[in-house]
Order: sequence, then C-alpha cells, then structure tokens
Amino acid sequence: MSREIRDILAECMRRERYGLIRPLWADADDDSREEVRRRADHLMRLLSDYGVDLVRRVDVDPSPAPTSRTILANQVYGQPDTMREVRAAEGGFAIVAVKAGVPATEQSFTLNEVMLNADLVLSDDPAAKTIKGLGRQLAAATEIYRLNAAGLGGGK
Repeated sequence: MSREIRDILAECMRRERYGLIRPLWADADDDSREEVRRRADHLMRLLSDYGVDLVRRVDVDPSPAPTSRTILANQVYGQPDTMREVRAAEGGFAIVAVKAGVPATEQSFTLNEVMLNADLVLSDDPAAKTIKGLGRQLAAATEIYRLNAAGLGGGK
C-alpha cells in the first residue's frame, strides 16, 4: 500500500512537534489526521514557492546512527557564555551546563526515574518538592520523547 507524500509529511510533522504520541497516526481518526494533512499541504506549497518539491524514493535506507550524543542545546537565559544540553549518557541521560566551553553535569537520570518523579508531581506528593532540578528533568524528558531520542539513553 503506497501512501501519499502529504500523508507521510503530515505524520512526520505531528511526530516532530509532539514526539511519538497516542493515538498513533495509523490509529487516529480521519478528522484529526486531516487537520495535520492541511498543514502539510501548506508546507508543501511554501516549499514549492522556493523551488523545492518533495518526491518519494523507493530505495529508502535506514536512518544513520546519530553522530552526536547531544539531543538538545539551549542558551541559558542571562548567561551568554553558557549552554544547557540534554545528552544521552551511559545508562541514561544527562543535563549538562557548558560554560565557556567547559561541560559540567548538573544531573543524570533514566527515563524510568523521570516517570516515577512525574507520578510524584501528579499525585501532589510532597517528596516531589525535594527533588533538585525536577523541572529541568521533566523538561528534558519532554524533549527526549518529542525528538524521538529515548533509544539513545541505552548506555552506548
């Protein structure tokens, strides 16, 4: 079964924005998929205006392995010489501050630990308030899932 390019682009746009979420694209109702397909149509028209057309290849190779352990890097507000990175690390993930080129790990965690901590937050458990850097940890996990990088934290 061959899928239209607009449908593939729409699924990829949804996945880029939200990560791998439920319902999966194949399980979503047609009305919710059509909304994203319209955005895909718009993006294809914009690309076409710049001379870029999407074509489907039949010789699809698997994606290459990532060459970087850095999943996301953000400038730290008010600190022009400091970046905060979310990185895949041995056995999990790490939040690393890079100040003037010198990295310092702020915290390390596994996704299982993040899920347990998220449950503490959702249940209003007072223990959640004692976890240093919990907000950063939850934000990092959001980006890890949004960017489909959960598999990188396997300890390579």
